[in-house]
Amino acid sequence: MIGAVVCLGLAAIGTFSDKPGIGQTETDDSEPTVNENAPSLEISKWDDDDGGLSTREVVNRNLDSTVVLTIYAQNATFQFGESTLTKAGSASGIVMTKDGYIITNWHCVTNENTGLPFDRVDVTLYNGKEYTDAKIIGADESTDLAVIKINANDLSPAEFGDSSTLAVGDRAIVLGNAAGLSWTATQGIISALARDVYEDTGYAIKCLQTDAAINPGVSGGPMLNNQGLVVGINSSKIASSGYEGLGFSIPINEAKVIIDSLLKYGFVRGRVALGITGKTISSGMYNGFMISSINDGSSLKGTDVQVGDLIVGVDDAEITSFADLRSELAKHKVGDKVLLKLLRSDGRTGRVSSFSVRVTLKEQTG
Repeated sequence: MIGAVVCLGLAAIGTFSDKPGIGQTETDDSEPTVNENAPSLEISKWDDDDGGLSTREVVNRNLDSTVVLTIYAQNATFQFGESTLTKAGSASGIVMTKDGYIITNWHCVTNENTGLPFDRVDVTLYNGKEYTDAKIIGADESTDLAVIKINANDLSPAEFGDSSTLAVGDRAIVLGNAAGLSWTATQGIISALARDVYEDTGYAIKCLQTDAAINPGVSGGPMLNNQGLVVGINSSKIASSGYEGLGFSIPINEAKVIIDSLLKYGFVRGRVALGITGKTISSGMYNGFMISSINDGSSLKGTDVQVGDLIVGVDDAEITSFADLRSELAKHKVGDKVLLKLLRSDGRTGRVSSFSVRVTLKEQTG
């Protein structure tokens, strides 16, 4: 992991603390709903023997396929017990299909303070046309990818290019809603091809690095090559005043399998989950992941595990944080059995006891 990384999608909100992805999922034994008519992300081969398009041509080619997202959340009023829908920030998106499927980031459609979808996401096209209350088709926290849909039939889809053919030094053009300044374009080069800028989730995608400016609000927008093809989905930037020219984008080839699964199932198939919520505990003496709730269908249902127990180990691995737990679970597949090591504190005496349970991992479906 490189430095301190923060996802940049909501220009008006700023940074958020990490929320436990395990705590945002439900597991059950029912078969998922499948959209058999879901589109698939199509990727084109390309070469730059001709030197490519001018920057102006690249930008003009993608204005209509880049959209602005405006995000709203309910803002509760303590004194009167009422809530109002207020603007929470803005982000970007990429039109994938003519009939309204749009690619963006997980953090652009999910309130990281609650782990729940934002209350409303509106979409604005370059021609000024607005679509309110887009539907979230699927969102994946581990890779920071999401797909939404609006009711449209005449959009201008982007064209997607093979990111595996990129090389360090290739031109990179970024387009998006930078700090609320819609359809801002910046240009740089591909600085590196496979940077590990996420927490180690086991699912995270190694990102393209660029010195093109990627500012808050650009997340979810396109990184374009010199042919005007989308080769990356902008996602994050090193968050420090001491760094400049370090932006990151998710390569489109690696994003394809995630996006296609979100389109077809609404989630990424094959991911494991315990079906719990909780938080990291770092008390000095005891460190681990404390369970706040156990969902219906959880792997822990029917065991001796209770709310308030602290997970401190998975098999032979020590667990001191949510990141540790997520990383260890990602090494397994659905149906695997793992040994959880836990601590329990007696609220009356303060005595701490340890115990272990063996559980079968289920599929993350939400």
